[in-house]
Amino acid sequence: MSAADPSPTDAPSGDLDRKVRRGSFWLGGNSIVMRVSNIAVMAVVARLVSPEEFGIFTLAVVAHAMIVTFAELGIGSAIARNDLDERAIAPTAITMSVGVSAALGGLLAVFAEPVASLLGSEAAAPALRILAISVALSGVFVVPSAQLQREFRQNVIFSTSLVGTVVGAVVLIGLALVGDGAQAFAWSRVAGQLVTGILVIVAVSHRYGPGWSRSASRLLIQFGLPLALANLLSQLIANVDYVYVGHMLSLRDVGLYTLAFNVSSWASSVLGSILNGIVLPAFSTVRKEGGDIPGTLATSVRVVGLIAFPIAALTSGLASPLILTIYGNQWADAAPIVVILSVYGAANAIGQLVANILIASGRTGVLFSVQVVVLIVLVPALWLGISTAGLIGISLVHVFTVVAITIPIYLVSLRRALNVRVLGMLAAGLWPLTAAVAAGGVAYVASHLVAIPIWQLLLGGLCGGALYLLLTWRSLRRYLPRRSQGRRAKWQSGAQTGTEQRP
Repeated sequence: MSAADPSPTDAPSGDLDRKVRRGSFWLGGNSIVMRVSNIAVMAVVARLVSPEEFGIFTLAVVAHAMIVTFAELGIGSAIARNDLDERAIAPTAITMSVGVSAALGGLLAVFAEPVASLLGSEAAAPALRILAISVALSGVFVVPSAQLQREFRQNVIFSTSLVGTVVGAVVLIGLALVGDGAQAFAWSRVAGQLVTGILVIVAVSHRYGPGWSRSASRLLIQFGLPLALANLLSQLIANVDYVYVGHMLSLRDVGLYTLAFNVSSWASSVLGSILNGIVLPAFSTVRKEGGDIPGTLATSVRVVGLIAFPIAALTSGLASPLILTIYGNQWADAAPIVVILSVYGAANAIGQLVANILIASGRTGVLFSVQVVVLIVLVPALWLGISTAGLIGISLVHVFTVVAITIPIYLVSLRRALNVRVLGMLAAGLWPLTAAVAAGGVAYVASHLVAIPIWQLLLGGLCGGALYLLLTWRSLRRYLPRRSQGRRAKWQSGAQTGTEQRP
């Protein structure tokens, strides 16, 4: 059968490809805009609050993140799966998510002081009470947000997130100017969440009310509870280091470490919303339609690598001028930590991809098992790392854990779940990795040709970025929007016939 005469099964695949490209474009734009916005806001706020105040808020967020993760009960992922009947499970999902989040938010407000003491600083209690409001609100918005994700309406997710971010930034800067920095961060998070959530509810195509179905509740629990527990352990793994730093070092160290971790996680942060918003509905559709799973996996790794690896490499190579230029001299001690943790950021992006594929395959129990293994290794290793080398030691432990434990176990589980060759999948990311390492090295060398931090950042970024584009352009252009590719082909065709056609 010729390419001009596609089979009936080609149509859905083409439609899925269009949705994935469009959704990835909007989610990628959302990630970049949100990340740039957060950097800009933090560049201002970092000069208004101290590392100690930032450290207090960080400890409050540790408890908030773990509670919110469990309160969601994996329900959002169930709604986002296109192979499950949304109408049959949504009312029960709303009842479960709202009830659990309200109960957990109330408990957090009541027990804020002992939770703060457990985290390492009683000063975090006021911020925890504010964040309890966020916990209670989270359940209201789980199902509507997942509906938009399921329908590939990432343009709506982008616009609502943007409005919420602007509102949160205004609240943060305003309160930071007149009051406590930790509470300013907490109120800004509540304000942004509330505005975003209301806009999401307004935007959904169908609004469900609370309801109950025994079969739906059983399905949601069977799918969602292992995922919720895995996510809870994942949050514990991601945040236990802050508790160690809070108890064994100082609040200033907590603030420095948090900033360094945020900067070094730019790669996974930019891709995180794309992976969480696209992989689940897209890969479940590929499996449902009997599509090319090995090819899809290889392409996914290549695309993630093309984006995550250069961000991590340039961030690592330019860590010192980047910190000094954006955040100021009081945060200078965060730069050596950024150099190490940037490796973690790149590896974590690959881990997020594989984890989402496992979720789309219904293997949520695997994720829980992996998190248990990682936690068993990580807890004593973090203590050893911080005892021997402080913040540098704890950063090295994170890199070792994700590279030597998390990703290998994920890959073995993926091979068993889908019967695919994982080495072939990983090979697709080898060239982006090589090009990124070269670009990071060039950026580091170029930055030392000048003395002023901002010029170091600009010169190093320009040289490293140019080299990366030169080395990877043939791969990058495959993933340009098809409209742009069509225009380029049309222009080339016209040039060959002597009748250049401009778009």
